[in-house]
Amino acid sequence: MTQLAARRSWIARHGTVIACFLAAAVLFYFANRAAYKGYFSDDDLDNISWPTYVGLEVYSHQLLSFKTSADNFRPVGDLYYRYLYRAFHLNYAPYVEGIQLIHGLNVILLFLLLRRLDFSRVAAGAGALFYSFHTAVMQIWWKPMYVFDLLCATLCVISLLLYVRGRWIWALIAFWLAYKSKEIAVALPAALLAWEWLLGHRKWKRLIPFFLISLSFGLQALWRNRTMDHANAYALHFSPKILWHSVQFYASAVFFIRYAGLGLLLLPIWLRDRRLYFGLIAMTALLTPMLALPGRQESVYWYVPMIGVAVVIASLAAKTPGWAIALLFLLWLPFNYTQLREKRSQILADGYRNRVLMSTLRDYASRIRPVRAVVYQNAPDHVQTWGVEGALTQVFGVGTKTAWWQAPDAKEALARVPMVVIRFKSPPLAIEGLLRTRPDVQPYIGVMNLAPESQLITGWYDQGSDLRWTQPRAEAIFYRPAAATQFEIVAGMAQDSLDSVGPAQVTLFEDGKALGTEVLAQSAQTLRWKLPAGDPGDKHITIVSKPARHGGPEDPRTLGIAIRSIGYTPF
Repeated sequence: MTQLAARRSWIARHGTVIACFLAAAVLFYFANRAAYKGYFSDDDLDNISWPTYVGLEVYSHQLLSFKTSADNFRPVGDLYYRYLYRAFHLNYAPYVEGIQLIHGLNVILLFLLLRRLDFSRVAAGAGALFYSFHTAVMQIWWKPMYVFDLLCATLCVISLLLYVRGRWIWALIAFWLAYKSKEIAVALPAALLAWEWLLGHRKWKRLIPFFLISLSFGLQALWRNRTMDHANAYALHFSPKILWHSVQFYASAVFFIRYAGLGLLLLPIWLRDRRLYFGLIAMTALLTPMLALPGRQESVYWYVPMIGVAVVIASLAAKTPGWAIALLFLLWLPFNYTQLREKRSQILADGYRNRVLMSTLRDYASRIRPVRAVVYQNAPDHVQTWGVEGALTQVFGVGTKTAWWQAPDAKEALARVPMVVIRFKSPPLAIEGLLRTRPDVQPYIGVMNLAPESQLITGWYDQGSDLRWTQPRAEAIFYRPAAATQFEIVAGMAQDSLDSVGPAQVTLFEDGKALGTEVLAQSAQTLRWKLPAGDPGDKHITIVSKPARHGGPEDPRTLGIAIRSIGYTPF
């Protein structure tokens, strides 16, 4: 009877909370069920490839290393891809189920943290509910690519919860893992300091290891940033103009109104609550690392700092009548759903695009023999190069070398015969391919088909069309057969360029020796140079075109001539 009474007492105390969480979960599912119709993003396709196959020793080394990762390897998040891929391969739904379950866990953990901060169930529930449905960060539970931020938030909340309960060593481990999921966690010790100062017992010594770890990683990032290309999306920028632009962006994203987020900083004027101060400091600290990354501005990066916002919301709810809280959420949740419907169409469109990419690649791969390397000349519209390479790895296999044709490792890939050179054409998306089974240099190539890129050295543009523009100086390698008597270029030129700039003077060099100059004076014309006596073999060809030409207003290139086909001929 005692056990039965205890169970009834537990249900009486927690039944309402459990019922509210179940109702919220059902509402969340129906609002976000369209996420399962999406597909892997470019980042997903990249993350599914190499993290799946590297050895566990790589993960263990990175998990324990005190050095920042030069290539942004985040072992905690990458393990998510590793094990889900091994279980489900490219079945998309389980990846979404996983991130949505983790998000649900984060909401529960946040509720427990708020209760630990002595908020009532209603106030803690308001903070958790705000966190669970905020459309500004909806991509967290729609796209697996943000699992790094998702797990970082999980571990940050766990670290805070453990620290508040006095388990600071376990909190330190959770903080370490949070950083190994996403570098934004480097600012978490500032939130712990705020709690110790405002709400704790001011036991400063136990904060020392947190700040030493944070300082170590922070200084390493600053040191590495000195030599990083400023165009890199992960480069840190500290100019006042850039920082203010980031503040504007994030302050406007959190409530969908320009600068509305800055209003949170004014709340201490009216509300004197140490928990509110803690929430504002945690929010500011966790958002600060993102302010120096203008190349990575996305509203979804509010997800970790929103832990602090949830504390602020709970602080406000603690001073607000219950009916007012209910009314505010009756307005807030439909507004969020409206914003969600506007954003989901683009997410689903992006997913459909990558689904078509994978389908097209699979269809093409099924029609050719197995290859050792794939060199791609371009990427489909709105697809990043890392997405293409991830898709190629999935279709052709992890042992297949992939490279963009202008990348430093393209020559190595071109030598791995049998190999294939591909070009994407659209719409609709299709693949044009050149299967190479021998590494021989060709005597003649046509660019309306795929040229063997290993022969084109410098000075070539690619438009993915039947004509290929050169720079004023272009170089290539061709094999000169014993029977060759001429070198030929089937060339073209826009008539308006001929009218405005005049004919092109085209000079050809074979192994540095001038073969003469021909005049390109028509929009379509074949240029030929007679060959002097010479031995057969690979020859270095240089094409010099004068005068230099320029593209249109939106084309910054400096142009030579447009070529349809080129090489040695026997007549």
